[in-house]
Amino acid sequence: MENNSEKSTVNATQSVDAYSTMSHLNIEKIEQEYMEMFWTDQEREMEKIDNFKNNLLVSPNHIKNIMKTNKDVRRITSESPVLLAKACDFFIQ
Repeated sequence: MENNSEKSTVNATQSVDAYSTMSHLNIEKIEQEYMEMFWTDQEREMEKIDNFKNNLLVSPNHIKNIMKTNKDVRRITSESPVLLAKACDFFIQ
């Protein structure tokens, strides 16, 4: 009798392990699909924007002023504050 209960315990443990592995794989698949949808939507949104700089939550000028407060920063390309502002928008969303 003990032998059967031990086998049942082993089978139950294996079933739980298999289920948790399958659940983990499903969660990863769902997360991957969500990320793909998110970036596809972001790309569509950016294609619709006529004037990219005016549609940001954080002003590129504010970003540039913050960058200038660092003594090590000597030159700032015009794209850097815009890209950082868009990254802030993604973070805020």
